[in-house]
Amino acid sequence: MDKKKEEITFEITERIGVIAQYSNHWTKEVNKIAWNGSKPKFDIRDWDEQHQHMSRGITLREEEMQVLYGLLKENLAEPETGEQAV
Repeated sequence: MDKKKEEITFEITERIGVIAQYSNHWTKEVNKIAWNGSKPKFDIRDWDEQHQHMSRGITLREEEMQVLYGLLKENLAEPETGEQAV
C-alpha cells in the first residue's frame, strides 16, 4: 500500500512573542496558528528566521492555555525586579 505523505499547512494568525533567541538565529515563539485550515490555537515551538522551518512544539486550545497560565501563576516565583509575575 502506497501512502502519500500529507502536506501540513499552517498560517500564523497572531504573533504573541519570542521566548528565546538562539545563536543559530532560530527563535522559540508563542503564536496563534491555524493548522490545516482549522481554528487558530496557541502554539509554542522553535522557528527559523523566515518561519519556513520549525521544530516539534506544543499546540494548546484556549482552555488548555488558561490552565497552563494558572499553573505558571501559582508556581513561578515573583521576579526580583519588582514587576509582577505572569
